[in-house]
Amino acid sequence: MNRLRIAIHGSARDPDAAIALEALDIATALTIADINVGSGDAEIWDGEKRLARLSKHAGRHATFWRVS
Repeated sequence: MNRLRIAIHGSARDPDAAIALEALDIATALTIADINVGSGDAEIWDGEKRLARLSKHAGRHATFWRVS
């Protein structure tokens, strides 16, 4: 299995900002996304194949992810 790439998209304040990080497995990729995305979007890639698009929503009492 290849290393997974986590593409973190810019925030509302700076929509052009983006970073990419690597992870060894899906659990680590999700943890990296959770730590590094305050509110916004990220994608998990395996090579050229997108595995998931993630949108983090911060609620008043809880944070949740929408995965597509």
